[in-house]
Amino acid sequence: MEDRVKTVYLHVGAPTAGDAFLQRALWHNRRRLGDAGVCYPLTSPMQHFGAVMDLREMSWGGRRDPAWDGAWDGVARRVRDWDGHTAVFSQGLLGGADEPQARRAVAALEPAEVHVVFATRGLGWQLICDWQEQIRHNHTVPFERFVDDLVTLGIDAPKPYGEMFWGLHDPVRVLKIWESAVPPDRVHVLTLPPPDGDPGVLWARFCAVTGIDSATCDVGGIAEEPPMPAIEVEVLRRLNGRLGTALGSDYERVVRDHLVGHGLTVGSEATGRAPMGLPARHAEWVGERGRELAASVRAAGYRVTGDLDELTAPWDAAATALPDEVPDDEVAAASIGVAAHLLERLNTVRDRIGIAHLHGQLGDVRDNLDRLLETAASPSTGLQRAARRATGKRGS
Repeated sequence: MEDRVKTVYLHVGAPTAGDAFLQRALWHNRRRLGDAGVCYPLTSPMQHFGAVMDLREMSWGGRRDPAWDGAWDGVARRVRDWDGHTAVFSQGLLGGADEPQARRAVAALEPAEVHVVFATRGLGWQLICDWQEQIRHNHTVPFERFVDDLVTLGIDAPKPYGEMFWGLHDPVRVLKIWESAVPPDRVHVLTLPPPDGDPGVLWARFCAVTGIDSATCDVGGIAEEPPMPAIEVEVLRRLNGRLGTALGSDYERVVRDHLVGHGLTVGSEATGRAPMGLPARHAEWVGERGRELAASVRAAGYRVTGDLDELTAPWDAAATALPDEVPDDEVAAASIGVAAHLLERLNTVRDRIGIAHLHGQLGDVRDNLDRLLETAASPSTGLQRAARRATGKRGS
């Protein structure tokens, strides 16, 4: 009986369509997956990023980490050496590969049978989520200008937004490139509901595509990060010009650890936190464009998991807000709330550092006392002689 051909699933995007959730879920379950014959070929949780930077020969933020050199070949080698039946890899920026890079990625994994997976949701949500991702990376472009340019100019919108959005989020453009490396019947489109829903839908559909038994994994507590409310992301956008200069390379870590989901949320509690919406003038365009994309996916013959109608659902603008229209007094009130929260945290951290320092000093004192007690309990020969002299005794 011939050995079973190994199957590799490359999840190539789209960014902000559940890729961060999938990467966390796969990393935290890598041992369970391995026991089930599925390889997640990373040795550190963010290695997927360096591997794609290596494959696409890219820099990030104006710099290139030497550790990225050879990272893709390292991932591919672990897949080739795997003696199980399946391997999976997820990185949303992989969808931006050109044809030579896509062919190189697949060739490095042969003789495995390579499949490509592209996840997407309604275009309105993709516009919102992608803009918010840009803001989380220290950009300051207003939302309405961002959307207006992408709608009217397409991929020719001002750099980097046109190429980054349409080059990564348009399933027809992305998957046509990957068809140069894999046949259409190995291309999978995974549709998603709006991002404020249960991430269990994403996980179930991803498992259905890849053949992973979802019961072997534990994804409890791993949430898909929801879009930020309009007030929060507008406060961050206005802070960005100064934050980037002040924080330098620590910008993304500080924003992730102290602002998004933390300080911004607390700061905006008193102002109301309406979800973001789209400019009303683009609602019809979003619906029409979604129908065009769904029709193109059907015509291409790709395998669809989910429902293409999820890409064409009409945009509901009820009870939503545009960041550009958030009143200045609400931005000011939220900013004060953020500052108060961060000062509170700073004071708590200072107290903890002081207590930790005190504990360290007390630990030194305890160690010294322990040594003295040990010495007293087991006195040295010199101490014993001194004690005998003091009592008038003599040794033999």
